[in-house]
Amino acid sequence: MYDRALNFLLFKVVFVGAILEPRWEELLIWTAWFTILGFLRVFSMLCRDRFEFLIVSSNVPTRVHVKLLSMLTVILISTIALFIFCISVFRSMLLLLSFECFTLFLDTIQTLVKYVIHLGDVSHQGPCESRRTVQYYTEFITDTMILVTTLGHYLHIMYLHGISFTLIDAVLFLNIRSVFNNLRKKLSNHQAYRQALIDMEASYPSATEKQLADYDDDCAICRDSMTSAKVLPCGHIFHL
Repeated sequence: MYDRALNFLLFKVVFVGAILEPRWEELLIWTAWFTILGFLRVFSMLCRDRFEFLIVSSNVPTRVHVKLLSMLTVILISTIALFIFCISVFRSMLLLLSFECFTLFLDTIQTLVKYVIHLGDVSHQGPCESRRTVQYYTEFITDTMILVTTLGHYLHIMYLHGISFTLIDAVLFLNIRSVFNNLRKKLSNHQAYRQALIDMEASYPSATEKQLADYDDDCAICRDSMTSAKVLPCGHIFHL
């Protein structure tokens, strides 16, 4: 996490400053702005790492959940406040300065939604099928939006800087290529996931209410109760 935070600050201050060649006053503004956002991003990464630890832990005290949810809420509100401040004060540099606000907002939203879904799973309130679908699409949509926004951010920087075939241009091209490949991989994986669901729907019949009642057991894979399931040729019943 320390390396990620350091890379964030170095990229934003040195790289953006070198590309746009701002005056010292503007460079100080950008440095202060990215320092504040980097501080919030560090805590956002800490919250995500803490959440990933909690989902594999047992008997987590309620106060731990309250603290983590409170921290995520504070980060979310602070990000929105910074975005409003950016619109009000730095309109001429809105696209450059608001990029990190937007991506931080999406990261925090993703962690919050996944956390709420996890708390719902822990409390066993209702079936889990819909929660898993919401979690998947939340992660897919937020990650895709972050990648698209990042790609647009790099292209915007390239537009402002122009193409001069320097080392900075090479680094920028490599970043654009990396983001584009990640976006293509994300969309390709989603397409494969959708095709797998379509094939499963076509290949295996859905279990009737009578079959589920006769089976009267939890899913052998996820160990959760079943309100809908698929029947395999061998007769076993599983969740999608």
